[in-house]
Amino acid sequence: MPSTSLLVLSALTALVGVAVYLPMQRTTTLLEGPSVVENFGMERCKRVSGPAYCDDVRIQRNLNLGFLACDPSLPHRNFAASVFDEAKMTEDGALWVYDLNKPGSPAEKLTIKGFEGPFHPSGISFAPTSEDGTPARVVVLVVNHVPLEVPRVEVLYYYPARKSLVYKKTISSEHFFAANKIAASASPMVHQHDDTPSFHVVNDHGYNLTDWKREYEEKYNLPAASLVYYNARADIAQEVGWRFQMPTGVASSHEPDSLWIAQAKGGTVDLYKSHILSAEHQEQKVLSADTRERLTIAWPGMMNEEIMHTKAVNVGVDYEPEFKTLVTVSHPKWNDYVQVAKEKLQDREAVPSKKAGFVVSKGNLYPVRVGETRPKPRKDAVFDPEETPRKYRYQLFVEPVISNDGSEFGSPSAIAVSGQRVLVSSHYEQGFLDCDISP
Repeated sequence: MPSTSLLVLSALTALVGVAVYLPMQRTTTLLEGPSVVENFGMERCKRVSGPAYCDDVRIQRNLNLGFLACDPSLPHRNFAASVFDEAKMTEDGALWVYDLNKPGSPAEKLTIKGFEGPFHPSGISFAPTSEDGTPARVVVLVVNHVPLEVPRVEVLYYYPARKSLVYKKTISSEHFFAANKIAASASPMVHQHDDTPSFHVVNDHGYNLTDWKREYEEKYNLPAASLVYYNARADIAQEVGWRFQMPTGVASSHEPDSLWIAQAKGGTVDLYKSHILSAEHQEQKVLSADTRERLTIAWPGMMNEEIMHTKAVNVGVDYEPEFKTLVTVSHPKWNDYVQVAKEKLQDREAVPSKKAGFVVSKGNLYPVRVGETRPKPRKDAVFDPEETPRKYRYQLFVEPVISNDGSEFGSPSAIAVSGQRVLVSSHYEQGFLDCDISP
């Protein structure tokens, strides 16, 4: 008869096996996607020509201008998909601007005055501004992902009257090792002389592409990525969030120091908010980089406030506080997208054997019972969260509004929202989409 210790060991081995197998199986199912991708809602969209191979799109809402980070070399350096060939990197990228106030107008390519060096833009963000109407100057943050180097953040000034970009400075940190998307913070920690805001960046992987550990992270879809916060007055960056599963979208939420993060291989969209958990460990006395004065700064204590299990590979997320609009763009079939990336790496102009479609989803609030996750209430129940908040609550669900199998547009990289309009950029398409998501 087996000994008690042997039985216990066998039981523990079985539990560990199940604990490892189930998450891997869920991720495998997620990346394979549905057998058929539905086509609906494309009549809401128009394709805007001009920019191609774009990694990010953001909207500066004071101006209602869309900015796109595009790069002809993107098919040869898809870091999120771990597809890369430095020998084919022969062209620099650029930022493009699109005026949402003038429907049908083309996007315009911008040059950067005073900037020297390679430019391969990924994420974009803007310093928050309280100016009414048209700000005279917008501070633009761009993740510059130079091959085989640690990415850095370029600080640029955009002057709307002249439609010009001017280089201000470069921010570097060892913590930006796999930086992808960026979100400026509304924190008062703003550089006093050049208006550079504090910001968050997501590392889409836990290891740089040149690190041998990256292969195992990809093979087993390990949750190894991180969130980094940069304090503009201290000129210091630190990791403040860990164990993310390929986060490729980040956007500021409705509260200060709160973020929506899209975890592509996790199949979730998560809301994180900063809390002071321990002043002893979060506060630090530094000499400010701008005024050279003694300063006490507080590092964010990011805690998960909400998890939405979208069961989709979300690669882009955006949130508009004025209308409380949350939008996502996802790959219905991630594995097909990776196949497209591999084939495009060999020949950028080739027609791939697979189609990489996209799905745009919009957040909607529904009343649900506390402890339940039903998207709609039962017909025989009266749900009133405002009167009985202990029993009922409003919960956010993302629901598809536009879907395409890739026959008309595919390979999404990011999404931006302004009012009832969204812009969708693509890694491998010519142009981008301008879509109406109104009810």
